[in-house]
Amino acid sequence: TAAYPDVAEEPSDAPRTVTAPRRARQGGRESGSEPEPDVRSSEPAAIAPTRIPFHPIDADAAQPVPSRIIAVWGPTGAPGRTVTATALAAELALRGRRVALVDADTYGGTIAPALGLLDESPGFAAACRLAGSGSLTEAELERVSQPLSSDAGIARDRLRVLTGIGRPSRWPELSNDRVTAALTACRDWCDVVVVDVGFNLETDEELSSDLFAPRRNAATIAALRAADRVVAVGAGDPLGLARFLRSYPDLIETLTDAPVHVVITRVRSSVLGIDPTAQVRHTLDRFAGIQDAVLIDDDPAAADAALLSALPVPIIAPKSALRQSIAALADRLGYELPKAGRQRSAFPWRRTG
Repeated sequence: TAAYPDVAEEPSDAPRTVTAPRRARQGGRESGSEPEPDVRSSEPAAIAPTRIPFHPIDADAAQPVPSRIIAVWGPTGAPGRTVTATALAAELALRGRRVALVDADTYGGTIAPALGLLDESPGFAAACRLAGSGSLTEAELERVSQPLSSDAGIARDRLRVLTGIGRPSRWPELSNDRVTAALTACRDWCDVVVVDVGFNLETDEELSSDLFAPRRNAATIAALRAADRVVAVGAGDPLGLARFLRSYPDLIETLTDAPVHVVITRVRSSVLGIDPTAQVRHTLDRFAGIQDAVLIDDDPAAADAALLSALPVPIIAPKSALRQSIAALADRLGYELPKAGRQRSAFPWRRTG
């Protein structure tokens, strides 16, 4: 085809493959006859990759969205925080933004294995060390960050990933001042900074006698307080909602003045009964006063495909329900695509009867 010129097409009037003579099949060969090609040994044609639409930024926009830091937080229990962070970063990159995806989880960061990247030398820890010495520049951020694989179809400078610490014992490298300085540098480096933070918001460790000792939850708290938007992720089941509602007041107390966008993942009727969407909204409104949450239906096929291919959901499953929910979240955060106006026809219609 025109999109893939290296794949040759067989003409429609080509003769069919004729069965070889009996003597040729038995090992003999007629004079002047060509040996029959082994059709079974031919390799199948490669499957064309999914083409992802790219929406460049409108340079003439009246009110361009400023550079923002978006922190993605969720309580304990694997509510889908990493899937949401990677999908949101890819969605914003496909919409024309230059995005930095940061793994600041000091307990169990999994962005690197989820995207098939090496985490032998954590990029965010290196950025924090450089920020502590005052030598973190855009060139250094380009050096310590990693792009997605070439199968993603995204330019190398469109989405950069700062991987997290591979071992939880390295959490002292992510101190409060270093994390704040590193995120400030990332804000000047990219249009959007999506930060995947840890679940723990406890500050009891600050009551210890050593006031200058590093705090394990300092990276999470510093990222939340440096964020311009916070995405709070909870699981759409009875246990996940209970964990979220118990931790949500602690999140509000930790923040300064950043707006919070609530996202509930894996909403399904198998654990919530009839009309799970209405039940989740009623529970959030009754116990936390949340009325504008983004609900994501359970889409295990898209989530499993993302893990299998080590690519974000908007790239591997662009038409899935999970991707549509992430797109709605991106619109809620202020990155909606401009709606194209209706074009008038060059031949106006006239009613004649």
